[in-house]
Amino acid sequence: MNAEILGLLVGSIVSIGAYSVLIGDNPISRITEHLYTGILAGYILTTNWDYINRNAVSRLSQGNFIYIIPIILSLMLLGRLTPKYIWIFRYPIALTVGAGLGLAIRTTVVADLLGQIKATILPLNSINNIVMIIGTLTAIAYFLWSTKYEGTYAQVNKVGRFFLLIAFGVTYGQTVSFRFELVIGRLVAMLDPRIAIYTYIFIAVAAIILAIGYRTGKIPWYTGR
Repeated sequence: MNAEILGLLVGSIVSIGAYSVLIGDNPISRITEHLYTGILAGYILTTNWDYINRNAVSRLSQGNFIYIIPIILSLMLLGRLTPKYIWIFRYPIALTVGAGLGLAIRTTVVADLLGQIKATILPLNSINNIVMIIGTLTAIAYFLWSTKYEGTYAQVNKVGRFFLLIAFGVTYGQTVSFRFELVIGRLVAMLDPRIAIYTYIFIAVAAIILAIGYRTGKIPWYTGR
């Protein structure tokens, strides 16, 4: 059995366990959730350590002693593991959040604010440009809370709300479509001709275990009651 087949088999088992939550919270779904969380935690730990080793420890060993600061901050993060020293964990988090917020504000002003203004200044030579300008201006007007909701502003407000609802609907539709693509992708992998028979066996075994556990009461199962 090569690595590709083994990966498909593991993916099939994990997918069945994850989707079993659709019929209720059960031991199989919880095992799958804990397995995924554990693997993810291990992956994050190893990748972060590799990043620290390459960008701080290796440079510190070369004589760049300034990199002792990020190493100390990284070690302080481990205080989160013990309630007694959790206060140590807050300092590197506060520093990271502050630095990230400063960088985000700088890029947000350029990309979102100035970029949006620039993208809205369009020539009135096509229907698309006209709709874009009207939609942007009326959507901004919708959030002018200091103006009374009456007269012309009331009509502009309604148009802005209409455009906002369209934008939210498109975003929701794209999200649903993306989720369906994920599900279809998993089904295609699970029903690969090389492992399809094993997928059917996994489904049958999981269904039998959950059915027996539910009927006998030996396996706790949340039924929504």
